[in-house]
Amino acid sequence: MKYIYEAIIEPRGKWLEASFPDLGIITQGEDIQDAAFMAHDLLENHIVMALQKGRTLPAPTFGNECSSEGYRMGIVVDCDESTPQAETMTVNEAADILDVSPTRIRAMIGSGILKSRKVGMVHMVDAQSVMDRFNEPAHAGRPKRETALA
Repeated sequence: MKYIYEAIIEPRGKWLEASFPDLGIITQGEDIQDAAFMAHDLLENHIVMALQKGRTLPAPTFGNECSSEGYRMGIVVDCDESTPQAETMTVNEAADILDVSPTRIRAMIGSGILKSRKVGMVHMVDAQSVMDRFNEPAHAGRPKRETALA
């Protein structure tokens, strides 16, 4: 089934924040294209989860308040409760889950701790590698050296 909700995309610091006033959900992107992509991904995941849990979705409204620097954008998704969940997430989403900075996430990608792929200018982090790291966090400090047996 197709769903359409209005996203309000506005600058927030160096990011563009995409919010859905009817649903109370927010994401962000580096530019308008990235923000729209992230908004689509967020909307689809939100709707699929709501349908799987049997929650009723609110009726969409349009013409919500938007700043003079912002954009109103209709985001359309075609999904149902059997639509697979996203297998990737943004660096910022991974940072939120692991409670580290986006810079640390990029370092973890660079060292191979987290898997990712690049989509345009954006790194999309493998959701399973983030969940694995979350469920088995590393211990603080340097790893212990293994002692050589004589």
